[in-house]
Amino acid sequence: MISARIRKKASLMHSLLAADAALPAASRYTLVAFVGYMAGVFLLGALSHKLLQRGSFLKEYFLGDRKLNAWVLSLTYVATSVSAGSFVGFPSLIYVHGWVMALWIAGYMVTGLVSKGALAKRLNQVSRLSGAITVPDVLRDRFQSPALGTLASVFLLIFLLFNLVGQFKAGGLIMKQACGGVADTSTYQVARQATSGMLTHLHIWDSETVDKHAHDFRGSEYPDYVLGMLIFALTVVAYTTYGGFWAVTWTDVLQGLMIVAGAHVGGLANATEKLRAIDPSNLSLLTGPGPDNYLGLGLAVSYFMLWTLGSMGQPVGMVRLMACRDTPTLRRALFMIGIFYAAIYMPLVIAFVCARALYPTEYMANSDAIMPAMAIAMTEDMPLLGGLILAAPYAAAMSAVAGFLLLMSSSLVRDIYQRNLNPDISPRQVRRITYLTTAIVGIIVTLAALWPPDFLGLHLPRAHGPGALLAAGHARRGTGCPAHGICNRGGSVGSGRPGRR
Repeated sequence: MISARIRKKASLMHSLLAADAALPAASRYTLVAFVGYMAGVFLLGALSHKLLQRGSFLKEYFLGDRKLNAWVLSLTYVATSVSAGSFVGFPSLIYVHGWVMALWIAGYMVTGLVSKGALAKRLNQVSRLSGAITVPDVLRDRFQSPALGTLASVFLLIFLLFNLVGQFKAGGLIMKQACGGVADTSTYQVARQATSGMLTHLHIWDSETVDKHAHDFRGSEYPDYVLGMLIFALTVVAYTTYGGFWAVTWTDVLQGLMIVAGAHVGGLANATEKLRAIDPSNLSLLTGPGPDNYLGLGLAVSYFMLWTLGSMGQPVGMVRLMACRDTPTLRRALFMIGIFYAAIYMPLVIAFVCARALYPTEYMANSDAIMPAMAIAMTEDMPLLGGLILAAPYAAAMSAVAGFLLLMSSSLVRDIYQRNLNPDISPRQVRRITYLTTAIVGIIVTLAALWPPDFLGLHLPRAHGPGALLAAGHARRGTGCPAHGICNRGGSVGSGRPGRR
């Protein structure tokens, strides 16, 4: 059963980039709406750059000088937590498994509440008292251990890299879909040919072997994916590098609004009856545990514990808590986050249950394509609205990427270079190195995203079971986050005393 699930997941990952003639075509107006959204992102990035001229550059660039209010804090927290997987992978699971996915996502909807209740107040106070700018800063100062801070920085760099590659891939796929309406224009064809030539020159892809990869990652649409991914990378790396934390925060506000609005596509009242009509003798799409016993009650409880306890210490969320203005702001944001999560995920469940009713079998072989397909198909007469809805998963990917980029660059500049190698560095040098580091990290991830399935280890011939178990354990702690585990096992944050042995 496990090997069958692995083969199924690998097949779905390959199908993301496989040609699919059934996908509805985006119109040119869809791309116009997309471009308008990205113009707004660049404008916010440019305005945010002006804020970097005041006060300490590092504190402004990586932490926004701790001035986030409740509305901004809640939206940026949600936007960075709701990654592209919420709009690509989650709709795919709903489409395949039905209503039971509402139970599956229930635990994640309260993660923000648990995180703030358990960590927010003390983390914010400790970071203010110690002057910490990054999560490794907090660990280093709280436990008075430079080695611990450096180790946390290394973990962040390694494990966030894999998260970033997945987000870049999703951004490329969405942009490829959005460009469908202009694929026949001379401008797009010139850009596509240039991309194909570059891939051929670098021996990454060869148009003469397309038939060999017809159902694989490097099929005929691979240059379209790479072109879309490069546009995505240029956009997010540019505004993050130029504007820093304020650019990420204010674009997160815009992206959070786009995510909430985009989640409300669909809503057909008779969707459940249509699902019943697909196979009257099999109601697995309507009740638990779903098709193929996907989510039993015990597993659902396990997921609830995993989401709430395992995810509350995510580094990107902890930085937002450190940037909050004061404790009353944290309390107000606590309730807003719960409302935003509900406003995003419940409409997604309804919309893609409707998608299964509308397309009973059309996307079963390529279920990851159902979100962009529904966004375009349901707004065929309103292409501008379709573009805005399609921008929701794009915004989710951008917000996650921007937050991860800042975490990685802060780990390199602040935690590794300044605090260990060159503590007397001048503010001017800090500024230059920070800009350069953020851009270089973005370029490295862009190159890695050119071949994500191979890069992420699906085809490592020398991989073995013990190695995979070891990697899984460290990855869970690295992405879930090391700070949460260290604080709970080493001592209570802000308690002033070591934890029990």
